[in-house]
Amino acid sequence: MASEKRNYLLEQVVAVVVSGPQGKVLDLGCGNGRTGKMIADRGFPVEACDMDSDRFEFHNVIPFRQGNLDSRLPYDDQTFDCVILMEVIEHVYNPGFVIGEISRILKPGGRLVLSTPNILNISSRLRFLFEGSFDFFREPTLDYAKCFPVAIQNMHVIPWRYQDLEYLLARNGLEAGRVLADKRKMALLFPLLLVMPMILIQSLTKVTRGRAKGGVDYVRMSTILLSPDMLLGRHLIVESIKKAPAIP
Repeated sequence: MASEKRNYLLEQVVAVVVSGPQGKVLDLGCGNGRTGKMIADRGFPVEACDMDSDRFEFHNVIPFRQGNLDSRLPYDDQTFDCVILMEVIEHVYNPGFVIGEISRILKPGGRLVLSTPNILNISSRLRFLFEGSFDFFREPTLDYAKCFPVAIQNMHVIPWRYQDLEYLLARNGLEAGRVLADKRKMALLFPLLLVMPMILIQSLTKVTRGRAKGGVDYVRMSTILLSPDMLLGRHLIVESIKKAPAIP
C-alpha cells in the first residue's frame, strides 16, 4: 500500500498557528478537519466550522458548527484568538463579507492565518503569458460550472494577487504580516533564471518611475513580490493581525 502523500501546505499552516501564542482557534471552512486536529493535538483549544457536516471526521474530538460563508458566522464577536482560512478565499464570491466576519469574531490582536494558490510564482506568470490563465485557474469558469454543477463549491473563482489580498485584509482591520509559501518548487529555478533579468529591470524601472513622479513607493511591494517564497512557492500563506481601525 502506497504511503500517503506529504501535505506541505497543511504542515506549514499548522506550524504558523502553533508558533503564536496559545489561544482559542477556529478552523473555518475546515473540510475533513485534519488541520484543526493537528493543532488540537498540540494543546490548542480548537473549534471547526463548515457547510458540510458529513465530511468532518472529528465530531467526537472537536466542537463543530455548521455554517455558510454567505451568512453571518454562528459565533459571537471577539470569540477567537486565531482563525484559519485554508484554501477557501479563492472559492467565495463575497470575500469582503467573509473577511469582515472573520475580523468580527477575532479578538483584538487576534490572528488570521490564510492560504491561497500563489498566482504570482514564476510558473503561473509564464502560464498567463502563454495561456491567459493562472495556475489553479485554468478552467473557463462558466464551462466548469456547466460540466460539474454538483461540484460547484470546489471551483476556484477569484485568483488573488498578494497586493489585492493585503488590501482586502486592511479594509477589514487586519494587518498583513508574515508571507510564506508551503514549499519552494526547485524545478522552477531554471525558468526563473531565464526571465529574472527582465523581471529585475522591470521592477527597478517601476521603482524609479514611481519615485520620480511622487506618490507610491514601490520598494516595499517589490521586495515582497521578488522574494523566493513568492517566486517559487505553490501556495501563499499570509498571517495577519486584527488591528483597528479598518482603512476605507
